[in-house]
Amino acid sequence: MLIFGYYILEGDALAAQLDEENMVFLVSKKQRITKAGVKRRDVIKCIVKITQLDFILTASQKGMLSIFNSQMRMLASTSIPDSSWISGCDFLSQLKRVVAITERSLIIWDYKTQGTAMDNCFIIKPMEHCLLSVCSVQRPAELLVKDDILMGDDAGFVNLFSMTSDDFGLKQSKSKKKSQIMVIDSKKFKNIKRKLHNDWVVKVKYIPSLNCFGSCSLDSVHSLVLDDLRRLEDNIAVREFSIPRGVNAFTYCTKANIVVTGGDDKILRLWHPNINTKPVGKLMGHLFSVMEIVTNEKDQHIISLSTAKIFRVWDIQTLSLMQVFHDSQAGPREAQIFAMLFDNNHGTLITGSAVIDIYPLTRMIQDTKQVPQTHERNINVLVYNKAFHQVLTICSESVVRVWELETGQLIYQIENAHGSNVEVTCAAVDNNGFHLATGACDGTVKTWDFGSGQELKVLPLGKEINDNEHWLLQLVYLNASENRHVILALEYSGIIKIIQANESEAYLSITWSLPDAVSVALQGNSLISLKLSPNAKKTNGFFPDIELLPDKASEQTNTEIPQGTEVKCFDLLRVEGYNLLATASPNGTIIMWDFEAATAKHIFKTSNAIEGEEPELRGINKLQFLYRSTISDRELSQSTLSSDHQSDDSRTQEGEGSTVKLESDKSESGGVATSSEPKLPSSLIVENKEVTSSLLSTGAEKLERLNIPVLASAHEDGYIYLWTTMGDLLREILPFTKNPPIPLTALCTDIACKMLFAANKEGHVIRWNVGSFLEEPRDVKKRIRQQICWRAHSTKIVDLFYNEERNLVVTASVDCSVRLWHSPDGHYFGYFGQRRLFDISQPTDIILPCDINEHPFTIRDGSKYMEKKQKYEYPLVLDRQRWKTLTRSSLSLKKPSPSEIEYDFKFFKALSSPKINKQPLESFKSGNKDAGIVFGSIPIYRVISPSSMKNTPAGKNESVESIIKRNRIMFSTPSRFTIRRDGNVSQTPFSSPSQKSMKQNML
Repeated sequence: MLIFGYYILEGDALAAQLDEENMVFLVSKKQRITKAGVKRRDVIKCIVKITQLDFILTASQKGMLSIFNSQMRMLASTSIPDSSWISGCDFLSQLKRVVAITERSLIIWDYKTQGTAMDNCFIIKPMEHCLLSVCSVQRPAELLVKDDILMGDDAGFVNLFSMTSDDFGLKQSKSKKKSQIMVIDSKKFKNIKRKLHNDWVVKVKYIPSLNCFGSCSLDSVHSLVLDDLRRLEDNIAVREFSIPRGVNAFTYCTKANIVVTGGDDKILRLWHPNINTKPVGKLMGHLFSVMEIVTNEKDQHIISLSTAKIFRVWDIQTLSLMQVFHDSQAGPREAQIFAMLFDNNHGTLITGSAVIDIYPLTRMIQDTKQVPQTHERNINVLVYNKAFHQVLTICSESVVRVWELETGQLIYQIENAHGSNVEVTCAAVDNNGFHLATGACDGTVKTWDFGSGQELKVLPLGKEINDNEHWLLQLVYLNASENRHVILALEYSGIIKIIQANESEAYLSITWSLPDAVSVALQGNSLISLKLSPNAKKTNGFFPDIELLPDKASEQTNTEIPQGTEVKCFDLLRVEGYNLLATASPNGTIIMWDFEAATAKHIFKTSNAIEGEEPELRGINKLQFLYRSTISDRELSQSTLSSDHQSDDSRTQEGEGSTVKLESDKSESGGVATSSEPKLPSSLIVENKEVTSSLLSTGAEKLERLNIPVLASAHEDGYIYLWTTMGDLLREILPFTKNPPIPLTALCTDIACKMLFAANKEGHVIRWNVGSFLEEPRDVKKRIRQQICWRAHSTKIVDLFYNEERNLVVTASVDCSVRLWHSPDGHYFGYFGQRRLFDISQPTDIILPCDINEHPFTIRDGSKYMEKKQKYEYPLVLDRQRWKTLTRSSLSLKKPSPSEIEYDFKFFKALSSPKINKQPLESFKSGNKDAGIVFGSIPIYRVISPSSMKNTPAGKNESVESIIKRNRIMFSTPSRFTIRRDGNVSQTPFSSPSQKSMKQNML
């Protein structure tokens, strides 16, 4: 088969497509070099690959020339002290030097010579026009070392500049250092030019395999010129390609013999080099102008870059889009990418802006054109068959598919499982793995042979079917054998029922239903007693007939039941000493049915645990029992395998969420149970075989401690609540992600209940370690540690499960895909439905699907992003009662008493020096009104002398002369008070006669 001149065999077509599907750029493993040899506020303008030396040459806009080795370590660099910006560079293979161009000059750099640019650089100027692009002509070695340089300028000319080693002999002979760069006149060199375009020549290249040069311009008529170098010396017409709005970039693929052009019209055109009338193909998809194009010769891929920093990888053979990615980590300085290069030797894509980014090319799995699709429509059901290691998926179009877990290979599929236009909404597989049950939106249930996909029995459609009334939400296979099928089903109306059929019956039938306990519990019955009696219709071997015995009778028979009380999910736990069924409603109500104690407990009322929460956020989307067995998984499996064949009537099966199948001989009795405490059996029975006490590594106390079931509920507010069977709230877990709390949609655990997985509506998967917590759930020191979180889908995850043998997590989403992940590090293996088989060996690199750009993040053991903190201690508490006066106006306050003033001024008295007066001043007379409004309102204060320093007060018999003498002394001394204009009174120190006499006595 011939495609654009490249031959491939027909037998290798599929292999080539598989290889191309795996060849992708690892965006997640991008390497960024910040010290890329640029100055401050500088950018990389050109990147060139030196093939013969395996070096990378870069040129920055402000004159930095740098050479890197294959490991991107800088070998040499120089700074050109020229005011003009550098617009391009290349390597002269014969002269072993670097050439760079500025607006009017040509720079030659000898990178092997030590020293600054003054010692190893030449400048050739002036040039007639402004140079925009440059390229060296690669020719075979001649006797005379010579290099030809192609240059394009802003006048539409293409210049052929020739130089030899003799042109630089003058500089090499001089040993004395110069104070400036050596400048050579451009007229000394041979320069051939021809005007080929009517606009700027933005790119010029030499193609050795075609022995011709190419130049492109923004000219719509003379857009691309592709011809021999001799056309620059004569006036013969050249081969031109006309493209609307011109060409910004072009490249040539040697294997396919194709020239690819791109420009402002956003279309990539494929041309045969000798046919310029019409392109042989077009690639459309860019929304912005194409500014750069490079070629992956080995895989015949074209990588194009737009001005919006969007990279697109195209396949030349099939003209299809292989991959799309963008530079999402660029900052303000890296707003534009100026240069791009594909290194065919190392398979890397190198881009230049303010930094250098390297995208490695790998053959590991990565989604290519679109988001991976396992089905054509949304995924409704994901079920894992542990016995066969197979995965069952069902989409909204009722297409049932069965896949191999370890390879991802499709085994078989069933279309229209319940008839045309009937949506299959749920499914379940029995523990032995031989039978499958499916439920549909019309209430029908079918059983299938899992190995062959043959239909076995069906529950016929009811006579009276209302819209969504019998829509099945969840199924659990209780028992499956050739003689009997027992299935526990949940309808959209909230009714839980048992559907079963014996060997002699052709159809399935409803034989048991769970009574509604929510409406009875809302009447104030937190604990409802149950009357258990043998099944009236048909014995199912799991649940007897139930009658509710509420303590409080309903006062009003027509009481309206609030909305959101229908059961939307349930979980079942049947182990030694426990026969529990938990149901949850959208309003946050959980009812725990304990058939051992014959009670129904309405004690999981989440509104009591969370105050002020919106009612819609209390909704429960998933329930999961966490139960750790006292017998190891290996011992349990050995005991099960060594057990003899049992009758179907004595066989029991665990429901979803239970971890161990244990059963003890107990006497059935009707009526209300008197005790709810489980008794520790002297011996355990596994599949009707006794397990001696030697299997138990711990004593009775530890056994009782480990045998405490914990119920986990996933809520709309993003929290996981862990409860005991008695209704005590043990933990509140908030998944730590980079986003606000997101509603949780799915829960799952491993067999040993050491790890807990959760998924949310935004596509995140979170894993916790709950092993130590389940050993002693009531110990507050036991913490639940979040280990890892990664984003598996960009939309809601419907369900997930975990495989312990290979540490695999499988997720299903409404984006029509089912994906496989490595649990310890969130590594992406692929999706079910891809053409290549899974490779689940130990991963080395982290791969992300094309619709995911968030890296998995792990949480260290010392981190505290584990559980919600319920209490906080604040070091500072505001006493509002004491400081409430600060919020009121000072005018409304009454004048405080002297004792209150002393209490309020306690802080200020600690800052000032002690005073003699211990009492505040009291006014006895208002001011003089004649002094004006301001000074007339200032009060006059009386100073009370201290009692210890008071003179003997004058009595009534005091003479007039003594009074006049005392007044003279007082008026002759300085005033004790100074009145300021602002009305404040400040004391000034003075000495009274009594104080002077006291000082003299002390001396």
